[in-house]
Amino acid sequence: MNPVVGIYGLGTLGCNLARNLGLRGFELALCNAVPDPKPENKPQQVISRFTELSKAKGFDSIETFISSLPTPRLVVMMLTTEDSIDNAIQAIVPFLSQGDVLIDGSNTHFSDTTRRYHQLKDKGIHFLGCGFSGGLDGISNGLSVMPGGSEEGYRIARPVLEAVAATSVDQSPCCTYIGPEGAGHFVKIVHNGIEYAEMQLFAEVYSILRWAVGLTPDHIAEVLSAWKETDASGYLLDITLDILRQRKGDEYVIDSILDSAGHKGTGVYAVQAAAGFGVPAMMITAALHARYLSGQRHIRTHLDEVTRSTPRKNASMGTTDLYNAFQLARIINYHEGFSIIRAVSSQYKWNINLSELSRIWTNGCIIRSSLMNRFVKLWEDWDDELILHPEVKPLIAATWPGLRRINQVSSSETLFTPCLVAASQYIAGASLRFPAANLIQAQRDYFGAYGFRSVDDPAGPLLNYPWRNQ
Repeated sequence: MNPVVGIYGLGTLGCNLARNLGLRGFELALCNAVPDPKPENKPQQVISRFTELSKAKGFDSIETFISSLPTPRLVVMMLTTEDSIDNAIQAIVPFLSQGDVLIDGSNTHFSDTTRRYHQLKDKGIHFLGCGFSGGLDGISNGLSVMPGGSEEGYRIARPVLEAVAATSVDQSPCCTYIGPEGAGHFVKIVHNGIEYAEMQLFAEVYSILRWAVGLTPDHIAEVLSAWKETDASGYLLDITLDILRQRKGDEYVIDSILDSAGHKGTGVYAVQAAAGFGVPAMMITAALHARYLSGQRHIRTHLDEVTRSTPRKNASMGTTDLYNAFQLARIINYHEGFSIIRAVSSQYKWNINLSELSRIWTNGCIIRSSLMNRFVKLWEDWDDELILHPEVKPLIAATWPGLRRINQVSSSETLFTPCLVAASQYIAGASLRFPAANLIQAQRDYFGAYGFRSVDDPAGPLLNYPWRNQ
C-alpha cells in the first residue's frame, strides 16, 4: 500500500509528528530536509529508532518521496529554520499537482504564511499553515492542532490532522479550521505568547515561596498541589510540581539548572503582532523581556553586589492572596492574548471563532487548564473584550486586592516578578481614576503641534493650545 502522508523534515518536530501518526496506524513516507548534515535525521536512521515507524518508507530524493504518495498528495513540512521554508517549497512544488495539499507545520510568522498561501493558490495547490502544540507528550496523548489557509486543503487533510489531535473538553478532536491565509500560524504565535507569560508566572510564584517565605522546592510543591483542585489546574502546574520534586542525591535538580531562559522566537512574534496592531500586551512583553534579562548574566553578576539583600524568609503572606494573584494575572494574560487575536482577525476579516479556539486549547496544548475550559462557553455569546465579560469583572474586583498585596511583598523582598506587576498595572492603567495620558498629549502638542481632543468632546476635532504664547 502506498503511504498516505508524507513528512518532509525529520528533526525533533518532524520525528515527533511521524511517531504520532505511526502510533495511529498511518502509512508514512519520510524524507529529510535537504541538506541536513545530521546522520541521525536520515530517514532510515529515524525509522530504525522507533517501532511505531517500522512500516514507514524512507526516501533520500524529493522526487521519489512525492511520487510515492497517492493523489491528492498530502505533504507536511516540519522544518526548524524559518529561512529554509521558501527553499523547501521551491524544491517540493515542481513535483506536486493541482489539488495536492502542502502543510507548513513549523512555527512560521503568519505574514509569511499568507504570502505563501496566495503564491501556491495561484498554482492550484492547497497550502495550510498549521500550528501544533503538545510537546513530547503529544506523541502519544495527542496535540492541539491549529490549521489555517486553504479550506479545501483542510477538508482533505482533516482526517489526518484530527487523528493526531488530543480530545477536547467536549470529547471532540482538538482541531478546527481557524481561518484563511495565515490564521492558523497566527493563533499559534499568540498561544506561545500566552505560554511565555504563564510560565513566567509560575517562576514568580516559585520565587516568592522560595525566597520570601523560605520554603524548599518540595514544600512549594505541597502548597501548589492544592491548586490541582481549582481552576489553576493544568499541564504547566503538573509539570512544575514534577520538576520541584525531582532530586539528584541530596540536592534538588532545579538548583543545578542555570537560571538563563531560552526562547525560539514565537514570543517575539506575539509582541510584534500586539505592537503592530496597537494592542497592549504588557504581560507577554514582560515575560519575553524577563527571558532576555535572564540571559544577561554579565550584567546580573556585576549588579548582584549592589542589589543583594538577605530575604527574611518569613514574609507575612496568605496562600489565598497568592492564589488569587496568580489567577488574576492569568486572566489578564488570556485577555491580552485574545485581544491580539480579535484585533488581527478583524483587520484581515478572518472571523476566528474564539469559542472554538478555546475548545481546541482545552487539551493537547501547553496552556491547557481548567480555566481555559471555562472560556469555551464564555465566548459563545460574547463579542467584546474578555476583561469586560459579566463573569470576569467580579473576579477582578475580588482578586485585585490580593494581587496588590503580593506585589508589595515581592517589592519589599526585592524579588523579580514582572508579570505579576504587569497584571496589576494593566488593571490600574485601564481605569479612569488617575489619568496621566493627558500630560503626554499636552507634551506632544507642545513640541510637535500634534493636537489633542477635549474632555468635553472625546470624538471631536483635534485642538491645539498656544503653549508658547502664554
